[in-house]
Amino acid sequence: MIGQELVDSVLGDVDRIDDVAELEHLALCLRWPFDLPGVDAEWTAALIKPLERRGDELAAGLLVALAAFSHQPLGRQAANAVARLSGRGVVSPLADRVGMQRVVAASRHEIPDGEVVLVMMRRPRERAAQVGTVVIQSLPCGDVIEQVSVKPPVRRSRARKTLRARFRASAPRRLAPRALLERLDAAAEHMIDHVIDLDELSATWLPAVSRALTGRADALPQLWVERPAHDDSRRSSPAGARAARRAERTRAKNRQARAARKRNRR
Repeated sequence: MIGQELVDSVLGDVDRIDDVAELEHLALCLRWPFDLPGVDAEWTAALIKPLERRGDELAAGLLVALAAFSHQPLGRQAANAVARLSGRGVVSPLADRVGMQRVVAASRHEIPDGEVVLVMMRRPRERAAQVGTVVIQSLPCGDVIEQVSVKPPVRRSRARKTLRARFRASAPRRLAPRALLERLDAAAEHMIDHVIDLDELSATWLPAVSRALTGRADALPQLWVERPAHDDSRRSSPAGARAARRAERTRAKNRQARAARKRNRR
């Protein structure tokens, strides 16, 4: 029932969303508790089934976004649900715009013990853009992803101005999107190896930045998400317990995938 309760509480009386950025944000917020390392199809279906039962254009749009921004098995289940709804004539009018943002510029700013990277993301043929913020902290043992967030759409001129401005007295330096991807990939692998979790805000937005960089939400390894100390649901639930037992195997697989991605980039 956790998925049904979450869908009911988040959607409430909402029956329509006309802004694609708002639709994506809502899907990203729904996604992350069901897109953790090692979760199985039973756990992810707890989110997909209530949305498919709802069966309206909003649900169809959210499922399109979940398919675009999720690892497997959640992404595959969402895509299958989209196909079934489409067969019944239920299609989101925003479907062809979901997940289409790409990073068109990035600037790097040095801060004590790390760096801040600002990214400008926009969709083809659209005037608005969104600015994402990625904070990478340098610890004695290596780099970690400290925070990832994305602001609502603004005019492209304003987004460019943000990237060119000084950040905490640090002058901007241009950064190639590929270089940011490599930084994020290395930091994610380090976090897996040292059992360091993402915060909830970063878990929400990291797949959006990943997809904007590569066209894929699963280009970066899955990470555990930090939960309040009193909340042990992710490991006390049957699926969560299974996920915890699989975490070590997932770390090994991610290391192998990282090595393969590096070979493919050469």
